Amino acid sequence: MSDSQATPSSKPVPAWGWKLIKWALLVSVLYYVGRQGYQLYQEQREALTDIQIKPMWLILSGVCSVVAWLPSVWFWQRMMIESGDSPGFLPTARAYYCGHLGKYIPGKISVLLIRATLMKEFGVRVSVAALTAAYETLAVMGVGLVLFLALVPYVINVDQLAEWPAWIQSIQSRPVLVPTLILFVLFISLPFLSRLINLFSQKITKSDLDASKVENQSSISIQLLYVGVIAFLISWVLHGLSLGLIIASLGNSGLDWQEWPLWTAAISAAFALGFAALFAPAGLGVREGLIALILAGSPTIGPVNAFVAALLIRIVSFVSELLTAFVLYYCFSNRVQINHNSTQKNPETL
Repeated sequence: MSDSQATPSSKPVPAWGWKLIKWALLVSVLYYVGRQGYQLYQEQREALTDIQIKPMWLILSGVCSVVAWLPSVWFWQRMMIESGDSPGFLPTARAYYCGHLGKYIPGKISVLLIRATLMKEFGVRVSVAALTAAYETLAVMGVGLVLFLALVPYVINVDQLAEWPAWIQSIQSRPVLVPTLILFVLFISLPFLSRLINLFSQKITKSDLDASKVENQSSISIQLLYVGVIAFLISWVLHGLSLGLIIASLGNSGLDWQEWPLWTAAISAAFALGFAALFAPAGLGVREGLIALILAGSPTIGPVNAFVAALLIRIVSFVSELLTAFVLYYCFSNRVQINHNSTQKNPETL
């Protein structure tokens, strides 16, 4: 039998089938989170109505959320420079924050499209901008996931610890041990992880963007990745503080600094796993569910404040990202062009 006459044993799932699966998963997650919220409202109606949100804490949280992404902006800029282009920091920040809005479009690839298109205006090759943007996204989310695993001892509810096995109780009594070991493993495995991230980023960009002609794909140094991991850790700590400020807006006791590891664990898990949920634009539903679940285990926060905080961090982060993108895109567009022209005339200033 010739190849033309051979009939495949199984047919691939059509594109509409995958879209149907994605929408079904998204609806299921939103239904579950919504049902949990409704049940919580029915059980804790009085507690919810007694919550008084303090706007100043929300403003501080929004500012902190915007600042927390600056290490990623710097890392992306440095990768493009090492790949042979010369973008300034302000054009990079402009493209980065505007690209953030693309995550609310199903498919995740819109983030790369927006960032690459905006960087093209300043002489950066689309292939380089897309590939390095994908690399940065995978790297920062990977560090966030590792950081969550490192902070798991701070997530376990101490009141329920007696029900856990003895070896877990032993680890819980040394909360610094697990983060130290996991972060140590992360740093020594970076050379291997760098190749893996590069492979995934090339696959992502080549499937939807013309990234097949990228030159010097291996020019991203391992030294830059080491520095980038440290920068990403600072970034996630700041994201954790942003969530802590949200929680502080719901009470009268201010910031409980001892809960900072818990805030960081919740936000890093929510962003990283929400990013991995390809069916959910911007991790919609997944992020809120994880944050509420992790924070609810804290006796000082409780399920009510945890659920409200999960909703508020979504609203605050979206509004802050929208305002930042608006300011950078419109108000600084002329200044960005002037800075770009000056750096093109004086490349040594980079």
